[in-house]
Amino acid sequence: MSLGARSVAVAALLAIWGCGGGDRPAPEFTVGGASILVDSTAPFTQQPDFPERVERTLEAALGYWGGTWDDLAGATISFTDAPHVACGAAEAALGCQDGRSIRLTVRDPGLGEFACVEQTVLVHEVGHAVIGDPRHEDPRWMELEPLADTLGSRVGYTRMGEIACVLYVSVWRHPLGILTIARNRGDYPLLSGGSKVRFVPLPGPATFPKCS
Repeated sequence: MSLGARSVAVAALLAIWGCGGGDRPAPEFTVGGASILVDSTAPFTQQPDFPERVERTLEAALGYWGGTWDDLAGATISFTDAPHVACGAAEAALGCQDGRSIRLTVRDPGLGEFACVEQTVLVHEVGHAVIGDPRHEDPRWMELEPLADTLGSRVGYTRMGEIACVLYVSVWRHPLGILTIARNRGDYPLLSGGSKVRFVPLPGPATFPKCS
C-alpha cells in the first residue's frame, strides 16, 4: 500500500473508531503496552529511530509526572498531519488526551512541521494520562525545563535534511489554573475559581491549546 493510501486508510479507521464503531486500527508499533498509530508523512515519523524516540520520550514523561507504563497500557497514541485536533470544546488543539487515547498533530502554527517527536505536545498529554488535572493546577505544568534537559540534544528531520531538534518548553507548558487556552484568538479562558481572564497573545510557538 502506498503511503498516501495508508494515510487515507488510517484516517478513516481512526474516524470510525473515534465514533465508537469498528475495531482499533492496526498500530505501526507498540511501546510499553501503548499502540502507536501514524497518519503522517512528517520526516521524523518515517525515520528508523522513530520507535526508539517515542519510547524514550514516553519514558522520560512518565518519570517526570510520576507515572509508570501501566498508565499507558492499552492506550493508543496517534500522530496526524492535520494542523490541529479537536478536543472537547476546543476545536483546534495541538494534542488531546481522552481516556485511553492520545492524539497529536505534527505541526505547530508558529514553528510549522515539527522536526522530532520530542517537539510535539506528547509529554504534556502524558501528564494528563498520569495525573488528570484538566484545570492545570499542578505547578509541574510550568516547570518542564528538567524534562527538556533530558530529551534535548537529539537530531531532527525536515524535508530538506537533518537539523538540530531544538525543544521549546513553551509548547509543553500550560498556565496554571486555566481549563483551556487559545493564545491568539482573544478568548477568555476559565480560571479554577470560575473567574475569567483575558489571555494576552504571546510570541513564539504553541498558539493553539493543549487539551485534556
